[in-house]
Amino acid sequence: MERAVDVAGFLVARRASILGRAATEVAQRRLPHYEAAGPGEVAVRLAALFDAVVEAAAERHLEHALAHADTIASARQQTGHDLGELQQAINSLEEQIWSAVIDDSPVSEQGYILGVSSTVLGAIKDRLACNYVSRAAAKPMHTLRIEELFLGTESGHA
Repeated sequence: MERAVDVAGFLVARRASILGRAATEVAQRRLPHYEAAGPGEVAVRLAALFDAVVEAAAERHLEHALAHADTIASARQQTGHDLGELQQAINSLEEQIWSAVIDDSPVSEQGYILGVSSTVLGAIKDRLACNYVSRAAAKPMHTLRIEELFLGTESGHA
């Protein structure tokens, strides 16, 4: 009988290292809202995301992780974060999880650990994107009046 891979346990054992490297990477990406928030707040945000991944891996259920994504979407949209910034911050954490797995787990377990952690983070990123699009669509759209771009030109007939 094949033994189960403890993804949550693997991640928890490497928590400090993964989060430290992810925070460094977020800082290197120079994301405007994350720079403004400061290193302490970035560390808190990454830790909450990491904990959501660990809980989903432990419970084998995405409910908490998706609820966290909803909370993130709401909070970050209110503060003007671009979806791209959020995706890059999440990618920083995911990349560090991948590095930890490749560097510190048996080859026979790597695929499973990467599969679980990337599935959870992928679901979070997908939920964030859906929330951003839904909220943006709910706001009144201001369309560009193309004809004004051409005033004073032959095409604009002014």
